[in-house]
Amino acid sequence: MIRRRAFVQAALAVAAAPNLSWAASPYVRIGGGTPGGAFYVCAGAVNRLLEATGLSPRVQTTGGGRQNAILLHRGELEIGLVNNIDAVQSANVEGRGDIRSIVPFFNSIHHFVVRADEPIYSLSDLDGQRFGLSNRGSTHDAAARQVFEILGIRPRYQNAGKGDTNNMIKDGLLKGFFATAGIPMPSILELQTTIDLRFLAFSDDEYAKIKRDAPWLLEDIVTPDLYDGLDAPIKSFSSLSVLMANKDVSDELIYDIVRTCYSNADAIRRTYRAAEVDAEQLERLVVPLHPGAQAYYHEQGIEIPARLAA
Repeated sequence: MIRRRAFVQAALAVAAAPNLSWAASPYVRIGGGTPGGAFYVCAGAVNRLLEATGLSPRVQTTGGGRQNAILLHRGELEIGLVNNIDAVQSANVEGRGDIRSIVPFFNSIHHFVVRADEPIYSLSDLDGQRFGLSNRGSTHDAAARQVFEILGIRPRYQNAGKGDTNNMIKDGLLKGFFATAGIPMPSILELQTTIDLRFLAFSDDEYAKIKRDAPWLLEDIVTPDLYDGLDAPIKSFSSLSVLMANKDVSDELIYDIVRTCYSNADAIRRTYRAAEVDAEQLERLVVPLHPGAQAYYHEQGIEIPARLAA
């Protein structure tokens, strides 16, 4: 069990740590995403909670989960939101092993949507078609490219922000787009106010192939109560977005951040209704826990999977 300290004392302990680029920072720097996106909104919720405890948190606008993982590894953020897809790539493929999980935050479900007036009825029909993937390097971009690569489907990718992507779909410049997000997804609801959309589903063979080649993805469904034009549930995949930290941030500070998030889970959910700050989601984590987070879960009597022990 770690020794408890006041938030400000914990922050000073972080500031005294040697050889880290964030060592002299009086702030808890939180990696968000692009303004208006889920990561930015959730980072803002955490920011307000930490500020109320006496810390000086600062949300940083970033390119999203992939950039947050890089900045966390470098010690240029204390905490930040990272999707499991980006975490696996960063920690297991690119060798950025200095990131640690602390709090599961929300589940992002894969959406493949196209204009309903286009003769596109399956994922394979997207081969060679102009298709939006949100900003280059974003979790949306990485997730879609991962799926299409596994399936051998090669759309003509167009990277742009959500607003620009929606406008290009309205103007007929794109056939559709991919996004992985909490549901219902606001940009889809907004787009449906002006045009009809079709939701694409995996074939049984495609679904089995993704399950085999991307085991960090979770089996999920998009239900018809969420969107217009969806008459029956469709099978999809999802991946957990997680609040993560640099491994060398003090155990005391991370303990208190984790405790604050769980104590205010309802407030976080009011800010972003897809938020699932719930310890039952620990099984879905793919990167080991920070020792400060482990201390909190042990204190609560929550069993930690052996693979997540730092």
